Amino acid sequence: MSIYLAEKILLEKFQHEPFHNFYLLNNIQPTTTKFGGTCSDKALSYLKSVKAAGLKAYLHTARIGGEESHRLVRLEINNQCYFADVGNGWPSIQLYPAFRPVLYECYGMRFRTTIESNVLKIFHFKRGVEKLQMEIDIIEKSEKTIQKSIARRFSSGVVYPFSNQLRFSMVVDQRFLFVRNTTLEIYSNNYYEEVPHINIADLKKIIMTYFKYDAVSLELESLYNNMQGN
Repeated sequence: MSIYLAEKILLEKFQHEPFHNFYLLNNIQPTTTKFGGTCSDKALSYLKSVKAAGLKAYLHTARIGGEESHRLVRLEINNQCYFADVGNGWPSIQLYPAFRPVLYECYGMRFRTTIESNVLKIFHFKRGVEKLQMEIDIIEKSEKTIQKSIARRFSSGVVYPFSNQLRFSMVVDQRFLFVRNTTLEIYSNNYYEEVPHINIADLKKIIMTYFKYDAVSLELESLYNNMQGN
């Protein structure tokens, strides 16, 4: 039941709180997590929700490209460790056990893990290509240290893969949609398609039309306006 609840909340976060880099592009620390954001914002939001549901959960980190710059959530369920990765942009909608490898498919892509020497590796397969997505040290991490890193994430000098490109993704109905730089990528179990040549001027319309997400009345509106003016 606890695993079901943790994954139910995980999917809801992908459906209702977008992954995006608007705060990063505007160098603005968000005042709330309810409008999504990058991994830190989404991990904090998920952490708050699963704790409120009575689950044991803690902040954790992972390495992407060798840099320990990614935040996620570690859960303890029935005395066993699991990881929830709600904020890497891609729809990792199932928990990753720390004690056995898993493989699952969704929206026309595949996620699988390996475990060796207390390191859990996550591999992501899409459009015929599989890549190592991240590496997670299974041993628990200091939440205080992670929280300090989150507080200075925009001033620490860390360069993210999307530091200078647009990102916005959500699960919408039975599809996964991802704006990556100037292209909207649409994934489903049955097909893949693209909407090319997106720019900042198109963004509001794209978000409202394809994502069915009302960015006009939210905090994201001011961030959108700032980006359009730059």
